[in-house]
Amino acid sequence: MINLRFIFLVLFLFLISCQNNDNLFELKDNRKLGISFSNNLGFDNDFNVYKYRNFYNGGGVALGDINNDGLIDLYLTSNQNKNKLFLNKGNFNFEDITSQANVGGTKAWSTGVTMVDINSDGLLDIYVCNSGDIKGDNKQNELFINNGDLTFTESASNYNLDDKGYSTHASFFDYDKDGDLDVYILNNSYQAIGSFNLTKNERPKRDLLGGDKLMENVEGVFKDVSEESNIYGSVIGFGLGVTVGDTNGDDWEDIFVSNDFFERDYLYINNRDGTFTEDLTNQMKSISGASMGADLADIDNDGFNDIFVTEMLPSKYERLKSVTTFEDWNKYQYVVKNGYYHQFTRNVLHLNNRNQTFSEIGRFAGVEASDWSWGALFFDMENDGYKDLFIANGIYKDLTDQDYLQYISNAEVVKSIVMNNEVDYKRLIEIIPSEKVPNHAYKNVNGINFNCYINSGLDIPSFSNGSAYGDLDNDGDLDLIVNNVNMPVFVFENKSKNINNYIKFELKGLDKNVNAIGTKIIVKTKNGIQTQEVQPARGFQSTVDIRPNFGLGDAINVDVEVVWPYGKKTFLKNIGVNQTVTLNEKDAIEYSEDFSSTKATKPLFQKTQIKPNVIHKESNFVDFNRERLIYHMCSSEGPKMTKGDINGDNEEDILISSSKGNSIQILIKNGSDYYLDKKNNKIFNHLKNVENSEILPFDADNDGDLDLYFSSGSVEHSIYSQTLYDRLLLNNGKGEFIDSNQTLPDINNKISTGVVKSGDIDNDGDQDLFVGERIKIGSYGLPGSGFILMNDGKGNFSNQTQKTAPELTNIGMITDASFEDIDSDGNLDLIIVGEYMGINIFKNDGSQFVRIENKLLDEKGWWNEIHITDLNNDGKNDLIVGNHGLNSRFNASKSKPIRLYYNDFDKNGFGEGIICFEAENGKDYPYALRHDLIDQIKSLKKKFPDYESFKTADITNIFDQKILNQSDIHSVNTLETSIFIKKEGFEFEKISIPKETQFSPVYSINSHDFDNDGDKDILLGGNLYDVKPEIGIYDASYGLYLENLGNLKFKYHRDGKGFFVKGEIRDILISDKNVFVSKNNEKIEVFKF
Repeated sequence: MINLRFIFLVLFLFLISCQNNDNLFELKDNRKLGISFSNNLGFDNDFNVYKYRNFYNGGGVALGDINNDGLIDLYLTSNQNKNKLFLNKGNFNFEDITSQANVGGTKAWSTGVTMVDINSDGLLDIYVCNSGDIKGDNKQNELFINNGDLTFTESASNYNLDDKGYSTHASFFDYDKDGDLDVYILNNSYQAIGSFNLTKNERPKRDLLGGDKLMENVEGVFKDVSEESNIYGSVIGFGLGVTVGDTNGDDWEDIFVSNDFFERDYLYINNRDGTFTEDLTNQMKSISGASMGADLADIDNDGFNDIFVTEMLPSKYERLKSVTTFEDWNKYQYVVKNGYYHQFTRNVLHLNNRNQTFSEIGRFAGVEASDWSWGALFFDMENDGYKDLFIANGIYKDLTDQDYLQYISNAEVVKSIVMNNEVDYKRLIEIIPSEKVPNHAYKNVNGINFNCYINSGLDIPSFSNGSAYGDLDNDGDLDLIVNNVNMPVFVFENKSKNINNYIKFELKGLDKNVNAIGTKIIVKTKNGIQTQEVQPARGFQSTVDIRPNFGLGDAINVDVEVVWPYGKKTFLKNIGVNQTVTLNEKDAIEYSEDFSSTKATKPLFQKTQIKPNVIHKESNFVDFNRERLIYHMCSSEGPKMTKGDINGDNEEDILISSSKGNSIQILIKNGSDYYLDKKNNKIFNHLKNVENSEILPFDADNDGDLDLYFSSGSVEHSIYSQTLYDRLLLNNGKGEFIDSNQTLPDINNKISTGVVKSGDIDNDGDQDLFVGERIKIGSYGLPGSGFILMNDGKGNFSNQTQKTAPELTNIGMITDASFEDIDSDGNLDLIIVGEYMGINIFKNDGSQFVRIENKLLDEKGWWNEIHITDLNNDGKNDLIVGNHGLNSRFNASKSKPIRLYYNDFDKNGFGEGIICFEAENGKDYPYALRHDLIDQIKSLKKKFPDYESFKTADITNIFDQKILNQSDIHSVNTLETSIFIKKEGFEFEKISIPKETQFSPVYSINSHDFDNDGDKDILLGGNLYDVKPEIGIYDASYGLYLENLGNLKFKYHRDGKGFFVKGEIRDILISDKNVFVSKNNEKIEVFKF
């Protein structure tokens, strides 16, 4: 029998030989290094993945100088074999000193490892977490105390650190700033996943033996203070990552815990009094589902820490289609209802908003999918001043393989595996697929955008778990160690060749925190400001080099500010680069900033209250129950607002549209106050069974008062329902409305209206109408029509579309429109936007609307909103158009568009819209998974009997070319919210705008010169929560204020200068120095300016 170890060695040498010499990192030959280690896992009938769920989670890495010779040494944990300690001899030569050092460990199943000077003697000790439930082993964690002579003594029980839980990792830090190091021990619940009743959230139930623990250092012995410090220690804690750092800028360390399985993550905010407040649901809107490793770092160099968490979403299409399944809408709602929050299958990147909120931008940053991911580390790989991202990936036996799961669920297979009430675990496990997955490296481009680091040299297919970075050869760049399952450890040397400068720090702390854990270092150069915190326990089960290493790019001198753990500071000016600077906390100075003379800046926008306030209540309709292959609901796009003098008192009243089952509401202005209109309760209650998508106040009958066009929209009605007719409500002059009994747009068109606009299009002195169809109910993907309704001067409207604008028929899924005299010829032209549509401009030639062929027509997006205003004071009106945004699993470009194929593919009389993306090979692949397509089109099950047959199928493999040729095909090539500047005639030019605009779909836009500098600033709002879980909600926007700096330059303000709104913004209205913000399913917010 061929030796398994020999095979892995051959493969390992092959990987080394295949490496590109131009790669940033070089995989070293372990034989030459003197490092012999592989975390090999063998089969055991009594202890395997079916008896211990974390069987393939792997081991950790710890880096630290154990003998104070200036060289970083290496410790690796093994699950079934001895852990190993390698002494760094210099020049990438290591010596295995495990046996003489007595640090191999005697307990079963080691996991995480932390190097820390626990007894403050100036020597790094080693704390090893142990787990697993092996018979005869009690799993105590081990603490190896450094004796100073390259030997260690196991002493965990002396310090009360011999925890008996399923420990994953431990992070040492001084949470109470009393001068010594405390510890957070991360544990994984003893209970089987299937044993919990999810309707009874057991988060408050403490697991005294196995739960997470916060241990206070009391004169060298650690005491469990979890309960009094408000740490859960829960029976449903499935901790796989603990990350410590200051998240709110108060210089006290907070704690982020990533939990696997159904339990949500925790964010513990340090109250600075020995207690914590768990505040995740107030600060983060969406999180990863089966959270694993995490890291915390300042990725955009704004001085605040951001958080990245790994999950299991594959980046490779074939694996996505063969190993992935997602919760459906009902399961997702069940999870949220029972307190487990908004969890999604993907990595997440929480960008710190500097006000105790985060925006999840993982999809925007391009880091949401990296497969079965464990360790995540932010570090500056090439010393350019930005922290890059490394993710360790792989699972030796892929239990999520869908074909495997189908196979073992077959009754006959079960019978063959289970005989005489005994399970043949060996056979059951042998047939689990095993596929190496490349590790991922991402280059930080500008702080919040990451590109795949193609030449990193780190993307080796493997089964990788724990990882740690450190400067092993003291050349000023960071090397990387990766622990693998059933493969030799990876040792990567950074070969950046000093293309950029650096500065490194060695910190000497006070008596009981000798390595100054918790210190914050701020480095200032001509290229900007960087911040790092000293906290070596990072990533997954690992410990990094404790010496902060700053990449400086081409900067040749730096200023440094050191904020020590206990309040003192050190300031250095004009320090040279490419050196290691040693600093002592005892030499620091007492420093406190004097804010007494600093005048607080008054925010531009100040939140205020109006009474009575109006609360929008959304209906419970679920679009996905009607159309299984759509991803976004259209039934929750309200409420819209508008303004007008309804009762003739020369004051602007506010009108708010309603959801089905509720009445529209009018706030009547009365001086500085408002009151709720009750005159029209009867007629509005009569219409409450209609989803009122838009309200348009305009003088329909030329009698001098404002009438109302009441549109019916959404997808909640039958296509045959009479409620789909729009209505015209006439004002009697006293603010009371009477139904005109017109059926609009006309008797033959019951439509879901998305927009209505008024304008005198024939210059006859009365207001005519454009009405846009939002969607064909039950047929997402079929184009709707636009309608031109001409006014006879008395408020009677007739459909004149075929005569005046025949090109509006079946134009698209219309979301917004505007009348505007674009060419200044005295006639109102028409601009229309929508889903799968370009920006359509129709010239009014006096008798007809004729579509203009220009570049805007090729800008095909999922457009939601259009706002027209003059942004550069040239007398020409420009276009601001709200789109889907770039923080999404959907991506589109002119070279790689999204396409929607619509047809009755299963010939059952009802059509389906199938959304696809164009891959690098030029073929279109569906976003839908196999089982989702089969649920809708049953005949596909015979064509694709398993996931293997489906995973490479493009749209032409799934459906015959004949039916594809007969399909309605619509495309999208841009998802960016955009600004187009008016040039000559009908030409517009797209300009660059702040990238933060793309964090979420934009549903509302308004503009005003808020800062009184002579040009128009912009407010935008959006977010969408009614989204299938596989896509994930869009929640990263808190409203945006874009300051117009002139010359078509716009500045994003993260705090919005006071305009900061949580929720799904649906409209922004400006009236009387107030900004009104309507939100779906919430009350209106108001800001004064």
